Amino acid sequence: MEECCCRENGSFSLWCILGLILIVGSSHIAHAQDSPTDFVNTHNLAREAIVWNITDLVWDNKIAAFAQNYANQRKDCKVTPSDSGGRYGENIAVSPGNMSGVEAVNLWVAENPHYNSYENKCEGGECSHYTQVVWSRSLRVGCAKVKCDNRGTFISCNYYPAGNIPGETPFP
Repeated sequence: MEECCCRENGSFSLWCILGLILIVGSSHIAHAQDSPTDFVNTHNLAREAIVWNITDLVWDNKIAAFAQNYANQRKDCKVTPSDSGGRYGENIAVSPGNMSGVEAVNLWVAENPHYNSYENKCEGGECSHYTQVVWSRSLRVGCAKVKCDNRGTFISCNYYPAGNIPGETPFP
């Protein structure tokens, strides 16, 4: 590798410098997709795609601390709901490899085709993660991510007030 990047006089070639920039930059991008801003923006894009005047979710550090405390207990990567005593709604995503926060939210949003808004029910697949993302009365979110013992990824987002109330629709 040194021979590809270094010239005989010891200076670096342009290709070597560009390669290093790409390597360093791509590792920064992967981490950037796990920031509170990334979680919130991805949620809000999905919400705005459904209802143009929906209230944006805002990041809540207290809820994020709850999510982080719970995620730290799930390093086994087992999907078990947290016990918030009904205080928070929750979405969980688990991957056998690396997954960003943006990818997790997009996974939940991808359930959209299974939601029948006319009858307020899921048809042909899971949709309750999607309905929590777009639940218009949920105003605050906090999320956390941990690397599992098996090298997988566990991501949890909690919402206040909780969504998915039986008999209610996500966006009245």
